[in-house]
Amino acid sequence: MDVMAPFTCNVCGTYIQGERFATEPASCGCGSNVRLRALVHLISMEMFGLSLPLLEFPQIQAITGLGMTDKECYAALLARKFDYSNTFYDRDPRFDITERHPHAYGAYDFVVSADVLEHIAPPLDRALEETCLLLKPHGFLAATVYCDAGDELREHFPELHEYRIVPLGGSSVLINRRRDGTFEITDKVEFHGGTGATLEMRRFGITGLRAALLRAGFREVFLLTDDIPEIGVYFDHDVSQPLIARKEPFVLDRNATRQLVDLWRSEREQVTGLDARMRLAARSRWLRLGRLFGAGPKLT
Repeated sequence: MDVMAPFTCNVCGTYIQGERFATEPASCGCGSNVRLRALVHLISMEMFGLSLPLLEFPQIQAITGLGMTDKECYAALLARKFDYSNTFYDRDPRFDITERHPHAYGAYDFVVSADVLEHIAPPLDRALEETCLLLKPHGFLAATVYCDAGDELREHFPELHEYRIVPLGGSSVLINRRRDGTFEITDKVEFHGGTGATLEMRRFGITGLRAALLRAGFREVFLLTDDIPEIGVYFDHDVSQPLIARKEPFVLDRNATRQLVDLWRSEREQVTGLDARMRLAARSRWLRLGRLFGAGPKLT
């Protein structure tokens, strides 16, 4: 589905006027597309209760976040606003969500996973449980997941254990040694944007996805399904499903609340100082003299 409508990108703040774009490719110069703008919208709504552009998020370093191969267009801004780290499966800083990280349990307010869950090696439940353990009691997972029209969760390689992707005859082949020692070889593989870690491991359906998240320990799953034209969010068959999975509704802890109050006080002092300077300028005899001759600014 192509749409023609002006919108303001809620990642970089650029106003796109009369732009025709498909829903999945990047539709802003910063690299954002429909699913990434929907993801920023969900993070803003969960944290602040309103949809803010990422550039206008308050800077609260007491809020901790973890990204899984997030795109630089929003990862860099999240790092400026929060105590946030972007990680990767195949390069530094490395982070494998299928492994245990007990030192980091309960450390994060939010985890971001944009089109990652379909590429994680099985068993999926282990990765989702680990994500839930990493979050604070009121933390949340913000994710986008491609969901098939069929409402099922289908594992492509349920017996995956020790495997390699090898080129053979101009195509890619998966060779897997199961836990019982037997081998399987298949050329029925699909990659998203590359090879290796981008191998599609599974196809989700909405019901299966929700059930897997609840089984992992999340209490609520909210799926964004409504278009938001003002920020360029339109849903179609090729848009990954944006969602929030909550342990409990998000709340700012004491340190984050204090930083937010300090930020408000600083902004108020700047406004108050500017107002005082404006009043002094309005009483300036030179300004009054200039107004007699129709020159200078008009201050009230």
